[in-house]
Amino acid sequence: MFIILYNRSLRTIANILTLNSTVAILILSSDTLAIGIYVLYRDIKRRELQMEIEMKSLFLCHVRGYIAHMSFGALVYSYAIQACYRLVGTIFYHRVSYNHLRIYVYAICIQWSFSILQLLPIILGNNQIYIKHEYLCQIAIENSKAVGYICFTNYIIPLTIIMIIYYKITRSVRKKENNGAYKYNIHRVRRQVVLIQRIVILILVLLVLGGPYSIFIILEALSIKRAPSYSHRIGFMFISIACASSVITIIYFTRSVRKMIIEFLSIKKKSLQRNELQQLNSIQNMKLTPKRMPMSTTDDT
Repeated sequence: MFIILYNRSLRTIANILTLNSTVAILILSSDTLAIGIYVLYRDIKRRELQMEIEMKSLFLCHVRGYIAHMSFGALVYSYAIQACYRLVGTIFYHRVSYNHLRIYVYAICIQWSFSILQLLPIILGNNQIYIKHEYLCQIAIENSKAVGYICFTNYIIPLTIIMIIYYKITRSVRKKENNGAYKYNIHRVRRQVVLIQRIVILILVLLVLGGPYSIFIILEALSIKRAPSYSHRIGFMFISIACASSVITIIYFTRSVRKMIIEFLSIKKKSLQRNELQQLNSIQNMKLTPKRMPMSTTDDT
């Protein structure tokens, strides 16, 4: 993130969209870490904490819960914006107006505004509650309306957008291959394949992010099986794994950022080796230099 902000040559549309996803991942990871620390603290001190202390910490508990929903939605919609950018670069690349940075800046502003405003029905309806046995402030699995609303806005809509874009790109590539449009442009064929692979990986990350909650909701809605007692903790565990995999995916796919990170690490390694050599040389010089004996002074008589 800081590499893109520091280097102006890296401020392209693709890198700005990557930066947008990285900010959402950073907020979600920080909030998940804060929730994990609080839950661990409550597990250790559960018998020592009084109800008054618990009630005082409920406000921050609810804030952490709202930030989790907001950052999750922002992350998923940032992937949808990236998919739209790849759709433009694949099918509508001849339309120059679609490749302006200003359009994607507006899209990012809309993404964050929607991620915040979508929580208003949850906040106004007091749908987020404190779950005592999990020490979390989340929407109860039994509240099917609120959970369905969050799943629809935060998960189903962006996932549907990405799937439609994946279908459009795949159909366009196959159609042009059959027509012989890529016969003399192998580089473009490889580029389309790479773009499709990246969208598939984004979809897999989304499935990891929302898979456990979706399974619990379906089982609860169909009355097949009640959700586990620690369903929210299981969901946050998968969110943590997905955040780590998202960061690795972003670094791996952003070639310029990956190159700068490798160069930075190599420079750091060389500087450490140089410092170690200087220290060894200084130690050897100290050992080789003879120690001078102090001059004895005699008084003239």
